[in-house]
Amino acid sequence: MKTSERKLSHLLIAKEKEVESKEWNWFEDVILLHSATSEVAPEDVKLSVDFLGKEISAPIIIEGMTGGHEKAREINKALAEAAREIGIPLGLGSQRAALEDPSLSSTFKAAREIAPEIPIIANLGASHIIGASGFENASRVVSMVEADVLAIHLNLLQEIIQPEGSSSFKGLLDALTNLVDGLDVPVIVKEIGVGISKETAALLEATGIAGIDVAGLGGTNWAIIEGYRSKEGSIMRALAETFKSWGIPTPASIIEVGAATENVFIIGSGGVRSGLDASKCIALGAEYSGAALPFLRAYYEGGSPAILRLLNQFVIEMKTALALSGASDIPQFKARKRYLLKGRLLEWVMYRGLFERGV
Repeated sequence: MKTSERKLSHLLIAKEKEVESKEWNWFEDVILLHSATSEVAPEDVKLSVDFLGKEISAPIIIEGMTGGHEKAREINKALAEAAREIGIPLGLGSQRAALEDPSLSSTFKAAREIAPEIPIIANLGASHIIGASGFENASRVVSMVEADVLAIHLNLLQEIIQPEGSSSFKGLLDALTNLVDGLDVPVIVKEIGVGISKETAALLEATGIAGIDVAGLGGTNWAIIEGYRSKEGSIMRALAETFKSWGIPTPASIIEVGAATENVFIIGSGGVRSGLDASKCIALGAEYSGAALPFLRAYYEGGSPAILRLLNQFVIEMKTALALSGASDIPQFKARKRYLLKGRLLEWVMYRGLFERGV
C-alpha cells in the first residue's frame, strides 16, 4: 500500500473506531490539591509561556496526526486556523509521504500558509533519519513547512505490527546527534502512544535534543489501529491484540523523563482529553501538554469552529484548575508541586524509585 493510502486509512480508523487505551489512562491517579481560600479567579490566570523563543497563549500543542493525503489538506488547514486563533503550536503528521511524492507536500504546506506566525512542528519517523539520506530527509521536511522545530517520532511497536513497517532503529542515536549538530532548528523526539522511560530519556538527552514528547499509553493506540488494518485471523491481528496494553502510561512517563533529564523540555501527551488533564501534565513536570485525537474528531464534527471551541474549553479548564490551586500563572503552578499520586501511578513511582529524584 502506498504511504498516502496508508495515511488515509489511519485517519478513517481513528475517526470511526475505538482506538484508545482508556483503561491505561492514569490521569485519575493524579489529584491536584484544592485551595479553598484561593484569591485567584480563572479570568485572572495567565497561561502564556515561551515556546522556543515564541510566546504562546497556553502550554497546549495540537499534536501531529495527519498529512500525506489530499484529503488531509483541509484537516491541516482547519487545525492551523484554530491554532492561529488561540496562538498555540501545531504539530504536523509524518511527512514521509511528501518525501516519496513531492506533490503531497502541499497537504502540509497548507498549515504554514494559513498560520504564518505560530510555531510549526515538522515530523519524520526515526527510520527515515538513519542512513545516508537521513540528514537530507530531515532538512527537506523542515524547509517544506518552514518549521520552527523538527519532531522525530519513535514508533517501534507500530512498525513491528504495520505490514509495511521497518522494525530496526539501529544507528538512531548517532543520527539524532547529527541532526542536532547540523540543522538550523531544534530537534525534539516523541513517542506515539507507548511512552518514554527514564533510561531512554537519558540516552536521548545525551544526543543534544531540545525536548521529549512522552506520548504515553492511555490515548490513541497505534497497535490497535494497525490491528484493524491487518487481516482478521492473521498473526499480525493477534500480535496487535496482545500488545495493545504495552507501554508506559503518560503520567508515569512524564515523571520518568523528569527524573532522568535536566536540559530538555517535556511535552506531556497521550490520553490528554481536557484542560484538567493538561494541567496535571504541567504539575507533574511537563512544560507543555499535547493532544491529537480530540481535535481530529472535532474537525469531523464541525471543522475549524469545532476545533476552536474545544481549544477554548481546554483553556478555561486549565485556568480553572490553576485558580482552584491558588496559582495565577504557569511558573507559580509548577513551582508549588501541590498534587498527590494514588493507585497504580503511586505504585509505579515508588517501585521505580522516582521519589529519590525529588518528585
